[in-house]
Amino acid sequence: MEMRLDGVIFNVIHKSDKRIKRISLSLLNKDEVVIKTPLKFKANQIRDIVLGHKDWILKAINRVPAKNKFDFICGGEIPFMGKQYPLSLIEDDKVVGVKTVFKDDVFYFYYNPTLNKDDEYELFVEALKKFYKKVAIKYIDPIFDEMCFKTKLHPQNITYRYAKRQWGSCSYKNDISINYMLLQFPLDAIRYVVLHELCHIEEKNHSGRFYNLVLLYMSDYKIQEEKLKSKSF
Repeated sequence: MEMRLDGVIFNVIHKSDKRIKRISLSLLNKDEVVIKTPLKFKANQIRDIVLGHKDWILKAINRVPAKNKFDFICGGEIPFMGKQYPLSLIEDDKVVGVKTVFKDDVFYFYYNPTLNKDDEYELFVEALKKFYKKVAIKYIDPIFDEMCFKTKLHPQNITYRYAKRQWGSCSYKNDISINYMLLQFPLDAIRYVVLHELCHIEEKNHSGRFYNLVLLYMSDYKIQEEKLKSKSF
């Protein structure tokens, strides 16, 4: 459905599903607005929803940047456990900065409309990092349990932190640290990083013996290494 607001023309795409519990709006680009609603909403009610969110739609369209790695402003997708999930931006003047919630296969970014435009991209990225860090134990600890049982190698401690240049590390005391940004990758890639660091308990360098040990437990580890080169950020 094509609509016009203050001279701005765009298409409205209506998606309705029984799993959707609340109305959400996002922009695919400057020309398309996606509205998701519970099943009870009919197509003839969409115009009222658009008019009720007029200010948000016009503001979002005007703020679409020429280049944006994650396209936070115009409703792109967020990588999580190897899948891409849609995001929805929700203004909330009670939020300090930006808050991320993952629910019903959608990343909701609640943000304060008074955000400094020059800083907003970094604030959205930081909110996503906080989400990854918060759930790292839930998703990666079970992988450690699996791989420790398989290899009979056990670290002294496991921590999750952000790192720019490495996905994991293992100290000489066998303390393992994992970059929680790994959560953007598929399960097998995460499993490889965990295995890699566990093998450093036995072999502290990247010798042939080390990679033979990795190969013993993961025959396609080179494929997983390639996946890790395609990071989103």
